[in-house]
Amino acid sequence: MVQRLLQPGRTRRRATIVAVVVALAASPACTADADRAAVVTEPAGTGACDGTDTAACLLPWPSDRYTRADATTPTGRRLDLPADGTPANTDGIRVDVTEWNRNDGYSPSSIGITVVPDLDIDASALPAQGDIGSSLDRDANLAVVDVDTGARLAAWAETDTTVEDPAHRVLRVVPAAGLPEGHRIAIGARNLVRTDGTPVPRSAGYAKLVDEHADADQPWLQALEDAGLPPEDATIAWSFTVASADGLSGRLRHMWDETRTDLGDGAPAFRVTSSDDAGAARIVRGTFDMPRYLQGDGGPGSAFANDGDPNGIPTRQGTMTDEFVCIVPKSASSTAPAPFVLYGHGLLGSRDEALDIGSLGASVGIGFCAVDWLGMSTADLPAVAAELADLSKFRAHADRMQQGQLGFLLLGRLLASAQGFGTDPAFQDDAGRSAIATGKLSFLGASQGGILGGAASALTSDWNQVILAVGGMGYNLLLDRSVDFDKFVPPFQAAYPDALDRAIALQLIQNLWDRGENTAYAQHLTAQPYPGVRAKNVMLLEAFGDHQVANVSTEKLARTIGAPRRAPTLADGRSTDSTPFFGIDTIASFPHRGSGLIVWDFGTPAPPAANTPPRAGSDPHGKLADVPAALGLVVAFIPPDGAITNACGDGPCRTP
Repeated sequence: MVQRLLQPGRTRRRATIVAVVVALAASPACTADADRAAVVTEPAGTGACDGTDTAACLLPWPSDRYTRADATTPTGRRLDLPADGTPANTDGIRVDVTEWNRNDGYSPSSIGITVVPDLDIDASALPAQGDIGSSLDRDANLAVVDVDTGARLAAWAETDTTVEDPAHRVLRVVPAAGLPEGHRIAIGARNLVRTDGTPVPRSAGYAKLVDEHADADQPWLQALEDAGLPPEDATIAWSFTVASADGLSGRLRHMWDETRTDLGDGAPAFRVTSSDDAGAARIVRGTFDMPRYLQGDGGPGSAFANDGDPNGIPTRQGTMTDEFVCIVPKSASSTAPAPFVLYGHGLLGSRDEALDIGSLGASVGIGFCAVDWLGMSTADLPAVAAELADLSKFRAHADRMQQGQLGFLLLGRLLASAQGFGTDPAFQDDAGRSAIATGKLSFLGASQGGILGGAASALTSDWNQVILAVGGMGYNLLLDRSVDFDKFVPPFQAAYPDALDRAIALQLIQNLWDRGENTAYAQHLTAQPYPGVRAKNVMLLEAFGDHQVANVSTEKLARTIGAPRRAPTLADGRSTDSTPFFGIDTIASFPHRGSGLIVWDFGTPAPPAANTPPRAGSDPHGKLADVPAALGLVVAFIPPDGAITNACGDGPCRTP
């Protein structure tokens, strides 16, 4: 049973996912059509393509070229993507820009992409994934600069291995942490070299920008120059604005604020539909009511009722039910109440994944409860297939994810409120009194649950301790580094056969995906909490060489939330990085009360320094569950006054 603790993925379930997606997916795709929107260099806000990179309309990405001024937004900008410049599927349907153009900026997880034909990235001496720190040097050939502060931001450069055509070689610029909300970011690269050894020339569009800068300073180009990269030295440069906190999380925060106001200190109406003994546990199933902000019945594929709001804030449409499962320790009583853990399941799974860990928890007096991650659950598989065939439908994916986050918030309230589950006999002792320790609630999300779990956690004070196991942030960084994505590539390729279009599409949809995963909330999780919410303590668990959730994504989340790492983190020579875990401080002493990153080494080879999945060795993704010391870490951390303990003695945490 312990092996299920941190093992959200199941081989058989992933096989089912593949079969369903392939069977349901249509076969449209974006062709590299020659009649794309006319490529011009025009002022921002025209809804036109950008002449800086003529390889595709939306390159370079992201860019303020595809925004317009809007004094009503916190950033003063609003996206203005060209309707005739987005990728089209094989049915000729371009991605509908309506939902994107409500945003007041781009994702904090944005990856800069631009095509540099025949680029030799090694000869260009750009900072690599294993040498992130060199990107902060003034003489580095890559600069990512916060225009608002003038500071260089750590990043690395890589070529996109999914685009094999040398003429469409994509340069990816990956920030090492979440980009600051509402800030303008500039990206510049110089001394780029082709595979034949010749220098890469400036594009005509970028040359024009440099000439314009000479006549009238542009703040973002000036910021690059002040940081050590004069625009006349750059081969390519562009800038973009990161979305504001309101633009990123405003929809879900509105939903929860409205719901919380209605509830006060209370809990939603609920019904227990079954209660069955199983060893040391009582398995309780039921439903609860939650406000419905989705259209129709709120089922898979449904989008928010928000068409009338320019910022996409949804309007309540009545109620819908959410199904829960709880594993209650039969040993719990009013005199020895059980602490409870909310459990977030794995990739396109279900709440029933909590049963195994919950049964184990019950044996030591800990309860577990779970609901499905709506939008990312087994029930959503047909909708996922439809979205792969037509990415215009992706807005429904992001909207239902936020409805699912509301479900987790309400499940937490049912456990934290004296008016919640404890009022029902299924959660009471023989004397009819609540057996729930309402002040001892925590959250554990594994894999997908570790990627989504920071969102609800950042919005509530109903729990304080958060464990994100083998998780991370930014699906645009995760997907092509995960073996799990292998199963989705065939239908995605069938729908969008042009590799460059797919590379653009993955960056495009991240700007909606933000709203339901850690990216939009991480900057408020452990510091700068949203008004009225307590900052959280977060324990991140990483399996070195993880085949399913890339280590770079976990470490990006650690940098974003300021989580220090346990040291020694790895044995000498295990990491191929010149400076392993750059920018992540070490934990000074144990027990450590606060946030932290624990890396466990099972001997799997180090992951490749590229956007390709690790495939060598045995996948360690779920192996933490087999380690009693890792379980001990979880048990020690989940109490309200819990701490990160030293489970590994004087050396790295490793298991042969």
